[in-house]
Amino acid sequence: MLSNFLPEDFIEEVRIANDITDVISEYISLRPRGRNYFGLCPFHNEKTPSFSVDPQKQLYHCFGCGEGGNVFNFIMAQERLDFVDSVKFLAERKGIPLPGTLNSVQDEEAKRQRQVLYNINRTAAMYYHHNLLSSEGRSALEYLQSRGIDNKTIRTFGLGYSPDSWNSTMNYLLDQGFDERLLIQTGLVVEKDKSTYDRFRNRVMFPIIDYRDRVVGFGGRVMDDSVPKYLNSSESPIFNKSSVLFGLNLAKKQRPIDNLIIVEGYLDVITLYEFGFRNAVASLGTALTHEQAKLLRRYTPNIYIAYDGDIAGQKATARGLDILKDAGCNVRVIMLPKGMDPDDILRKQGIEYFKKLINNAVSLTDFKLEMLRSEYDLNNQEEKVEFATKAAEILIGLENPLERDIYIQKLNTTTGFRPELIYRLIDQLDSRGSRLGLKRKSVGNNRDTTNISKARLRLPANIKAEKHLIRLMTESEEMAKKILSQLDDLEFEDSIHREVIDIIKRLLEKDIEPHPAQILNYVQEHPSRGKITEIFKLEMEYDNVDKYIKDCIDELRRYQLEKRANYLKEQITKMELEGESGSPQYWKLVEELNAINRMNKLGGTGKEEVM
Repeated sequence: MLSNFLPEDFIEEVRIANDITDVISEYISLRPRGRNYFGLCPFHNEKTPSFSVDPQKQLYHCFGCGEGGNVFNFIMAQERLDFVDSVKFLAERKGIPLPGTLNSVQDEEAKRQRQVLYNINRTAAMYYHHNLLSSEGRSALEYLQSRGIDNKTIRTFGLGYSPDSWNSTMNYLLDQGFDERLLIQTGLVVEKDKSTYDRFRNRVMFPIIDYRDRVVGFGGRVMDDSVPKYLNSSESPIFNKSSVLFGLNLAKKQRPIDNLIIVEGYLDVITLYEFGFRNAVASLGTALTHEQAKLLRRYTPNIYIAYDGDIAGQKATARGLDILKDAGCNVRVIMLPKGMDPDDILRKQGIEYFKKLINNAVSLTDFKLEMLRSEYDLNNQEEKVEFATKAAEILIGLENPLERDIYIQKLNTTTGFRPELIYRLIDQLDSRGSRLGLKRKSVGNNRDTTNISKARLRLPANIKAEKHLIRLMTESEEMAKKILSQLDDLEFEDSIHREVIDIIKRLLEKDIEPHPAQILNYVQEHPSRGKITEIFKLEMEYDNVDKYIKDCIDELRRYQLEKRANYLKEQITKMELEGESGSPQYWKLVEELNAINRMNKLGGTGKEEVM
């Protein structure tokens, strides 16, 4: 759905003003080929250009990876913005003022104040960095160098030093013309007992930069055994530590982003970066949050966790696993040696050893089972039974029966309990959860007969007809209305196709031509967008468009008749087995099936009547 905050006509004005070829040319090199432009896809590695931009339809589509969409979708992917922010981004690019509802005095003042806070943090970051490279920051620089961090990495991350003083930072920022109340808002300055002073003193400083390259806060580390070891900026109008990831501003610049590695600390990210692993981020010393998981998923579904190998690190890993899974991530755990973190491993064992750990990373389920196993003595029968029961509870969460079978075999090897007993245990536990109102999932070797039946009925010809009808409807408003009038009560089988039809109907109700790029304004969900773009790019050949439309619609009607016939056959067979073959309902079903068969026979299928 389109945003409730931006009028549709404004969105369309912005889209039309931003020619997709011009916009994409600012990110990748495009060369003309026929009616389209081609270049190397920015979403996956390739040597031969398969990324196509269609200036007429204002679409992009990659024949290699399937990515596709309109100009908003491209900016969403490249700049990692949501739909509304992508519209604002492109509006600003062309100097189009935002609608009045977004330009109230209050909103403008809040926006102006947030910008000042960003400027304060940026100025403070440069101040800290300058201090680090001065004689005053010699001890901090020596500390970083002792940790193996070179000057290039220091510059890349903008590392700095906060002076051993109660008010040096505050006085510097006041001299730059910033208001003291705003310094307090950023958290750089603390107000207590009617006095103000610097929050960070005599610490190595790590600027926290968000995914839009804005300094939103800081982390400060002591260089001795003082406590707290790490100190972060307080929450502010521009800083919420639960929704920021340290290092993401650099990791997002890798193209493509195959995976991201989550570590615990600033120095772990920096060391990984220095050793060539440019895809590491840290969660600012806090437990991973749902907001951070969603942020990670925007860049890649493939996430590795590399928390410290101690008990605390393993518990933090366990907490983060389900949060990442719920966000739609494919999660694997890098099993670090006990008592070591990524920084230790890389500096003591080297790059190849760490790569080996990555290659041997275990799945979410493997990690949970390994953690569980460490809590029990499997030589003790009672503890072995308890372990197997707890393990079965974990396996209930696996929806893929093949994956579940693999772990049941492993559990059989570990405990000696027969697979059929473990299956029975899972069924019992799952049934108990169902009675308690918990979500029930498929268990053991049960098969989803409903889905199998649908798969058997789904014919490629009818799906092809649906795609071609949609493609024709985007030719013009007149063509769309003609096809809709002939569809009558026919409903498309594919849910994505139904969604597009609904969008086209809404546009026609507003007397708007269903242009492909405009339809995509309503489809912000990533997988659907690629499939819909493929439909809009279809090339079709026909001599008579009216006959072609009729042939497609006839195919849909044949499919629906066959679908209904198969349902009737199943019901008739069921009634015969249950001894109800003489009932009025039975003969009613038989009569309907015979009528369908006669229709099919007239249509050339040659099917015979049942009775």
